[in-house]
Amino acid sequence: MKGAYFSEVRKVVIREDLPKPEINPDEVLIKVRKCGICGSDIGSYLTGAMESQQIILGHEFSGEIVELGEKVKKLKVGDRVTANPNVPCLDCYYCNHGLENMCVGYTIGITHDGALTEFVKIRADTIHKLPESVSFEEGALVEPLSNGVQAVRSSGLKIGDNAAVFGAGPIGLVTIQLLKAAGASYIYVIEPIEAKKKIALELGAAAAFDPKRWSKIIKLTNKIGPDYVFDCVGLPETIITSMQLVKRGGTIIVIGLHPETFEMKGFVQFLYKNLTMKGMFLVDQESFSTAIRLIEQKKVDVLPLITKRITLDAVPEEMEKLSAGLHNDIKVLVDIQ
Repeated sequence: MKGAYFSEVRKVVIREDLPKPEINPDEVLIKVRKCGICGSDIGSYLTGAMESQQIILGHEFSGEIVELGEKVKKLKVGDRVTANPNVPCLDCYYCNHGLENMCVGYTIGITHDGALTEFVKIRADTIHKLPESVSFEEGALVEPLSNGVQAVRSSGLKIGDNAAVFGAGPIGLVTIQLLKAAGASYIYVIEPIEAKKKIALELGAAAAFDPKRWSKIIKLTNKIGPDYVFDCVGLPETIITSMQLVKRGGTIIVIGLHPETFEMKGFVQFLYKNLTMKGMFLVDQESFSTAIRLIEQKKVDVLPLITKRITLDAVPEEMEKLSAGLHNDIKVLVDIQ
C-alpha cells in the first residue's frame, strides 16, 4: 500500500510497501478519496512536536467503506463517508460526561496511522455518512469546518456581537462564515497575505487589516474593541494582540495551535481587562455532524478554501513548500484515488 510516511522531522517519504490495515470487529476500512494537508501536519513536519513520527499522516479525509468489522451494523460497504479522526476511549471521566473531545484516546494521522494513503481504518462510531449532495472534496473539509463550529458554539457569541478573527487560513475562513451565520454584526480579519484577505472579504468579513494595523479595529468599534476575538493562528504575538484588541470583559477563543513552548509577555492585560480566554482543541461528534449539515444546506462554502490539488506522490515536496513561510495557499487537497 502506498502512503505519505512521516519518518522524522523534515522528512516525509512516499512508501509503497506499507501494510494494508487489518480491521478489528468494531472498525471499518475506508478507501481514501481525498485528504487535506493541515497546519498541524506542517508544524509537526518542522518540529516533531505535535504528531508521532514513523506514522502515515493525514486526518482530514473522505472516502468510501470497503470492509466492515463483524460488530458494525449501521454502515454498509459503498457508503460515502468522512470521520472524526479523534477516537475517544468511551470509558473515562470525560467520555462519561459528554466531553469526548477531552479524552486522550487516539487520533488518526496524529498518534496512529492516518489517511494520506490508499486505505485507512477507524472505529465505526466516528464515521459520518456524506449526503449525496456533498462531494468527496467537501467531505475532506468537514474536519477543519468542525473546529470552527466547536469554537463558535462554545464562545457564547450572541446576535449583534462584533468579532475579530486572526488568520485567514482554513480555520479562520470557516470561522468567518460561521460567525456570519450566527448573527455577528461586524467581523474583522487580521491577515498579512493579500490573497487571503480578499477571500475573507468575499466570505463575509467587513474589513481586513495587516497585523500591524490591528488598532484600526478599535476605532471601528467606537474605541471599545470587539466583543470576541478568535485567534486562528496561536502565536505568542497574536495572543497578546488579541488581549490588547478585545474589549474589557471580552472573550478570546484560541483555536490556532503553536507546536512549541513559548514565552508570552504582556499577559497582565488578561487581569486588568477582566478577560475570558478559552482554548479549543479537538471536536465532539455533534460539531462534526453540524459541519456536514452546514455544507449540505449551503450555509458554509468550503470549496473556496481549496487553492491547490495534488497527487499523493507530490506530498513530500508540498510539505517542504508549505513549511517555508508565508504563502498564498489555504488548503492543499491530495487526490488519493
